[in-house]
Amino acid sequence: MAKPIQIALIDDDEAVLDSLSLYFRSQQVATAGFATAQDFLAALGQDKQFDCIVSDVRMPGMSGLDLVRELKSRNVGTPIVLITGHGDVDMAVAAIKVGAADFIEKPFDESRLLVSVRDAIAESQQREKVDQQNDLPARFESLTARQRQVMELAVAGLSNKEIGAQLKISPKTVENHRAWVMERIGARNIAELVRMAMKYDRQS
Repeated sequence: MAKPIQIALIDDDEAVLDSLSLYFRSQQVATAGFATAQDFLAALGQDKQFDCIVSDVRMPGMSGLDLVRELKSRNVGTPIVLITGHGDVDMAVAAIKVGAADFIEKPFDESRLLVSVRDAIAESQQREKVDQQNDLPARFESLTARQRQVMELAVAGLSNKEIGAQLKISPKTVENHRAWVMERIGARNIAELVRMAMKYDRQS
């Protein structure tokens, strides 16, 4: 079963937050509401993860445009969709130029917003996939000679004990090298490492 989408809703109007939260949850989309951009950034600092951000443009303190700039300065790649009034369109266009995924004018249809959110997430995931593929050679080439040996034997299906015996190092040392390899390559498990290694070999 696919993991549900997690989105952050940012709006100083409590009624809007409640209404959008109710709608998104009815569409099996998990939501977290924030009254200000600062509250959202505080949650982000506590390692909260979101697939998309939906934010009003005009809010007390930090505006939606300011938030887009702040996220860009922090290298946060989470797509952001802005909700804007008619008079805020110029601001919303400026936000697109600095990295926002889309803007929706008020009053809007909630289903239109959901489509925009799904599109923004899909485009973000595609960009991330392309970036990972483009960066793959550099990640493999950053491995030390020993890490590469451990990786090649692990990909061949050998256990830590078998790799240790072949390389004359302890299984614990093998485990440490494997952990470094997984982190540097960006593989979540051995199956993903095998697929990435095969793709790297084809590109080499």
